[in-house]
Amino acid sequence: MKIQHTFILVIMIALTWIGCKSDQRKVTSDLLNFPQSANGEIDGPQPKITFEKEEYDFGTVAIGEKVSYSYNFKNTGDAPLLIADVKPSCGCTSLKDWPKDPIAPGESGKITIEFNSSGFPGAISKTIAVNSNAIPKSTYLKLKGQVNGVAVQEEVKPGIDMQRTQ
Repeated sequence: MKIQHTFILVIMIALTWIGCKSDQRKVTSDLLNFPQSANGEIDGPQPKITFEKEEYDFGTVAIGEKVSYSYNFKNTGDAPLLIADVKPSCGCTSLKDWPKDPIAPGESGKITIEFNSSGFPGAISKTIAVNSNAIPKSTYLKLKGQVNGVAVQEEVKPGIDMQRTQ
């Protein structure tokens, strides 16, 4: 019986390890950008990421609500824009979608996030870092608002011993 439990545990760990595959892009040589010449001036065509809004205020929501928002941007530079990764500042804000392919000059894209207000009453201020091959390499988006309500924690009740007495 103990061998069966050990085998099942090993299988569960293996499946968890396999299932944790990350879909984040790796930084490759095409993302490296050396825009400055020897004299410190920008040399050659460069991508530029321009957001419609870098800060979104979702207003007031009730605790437990989820807020989704898409930050729209455009490549206003003259070279393809590559977004290496997007990182929310905490686990309550999740990344839903972002372009993984190069964005040509003049083309647009969006980065969609979702904030889960469960357990976060009060004023909210979150940051989302967008790393790309543009100058500057990192752009910081902001998400703010107010969450009304009280965080409720589940009460943990001690287990009942179900053993039979003889």
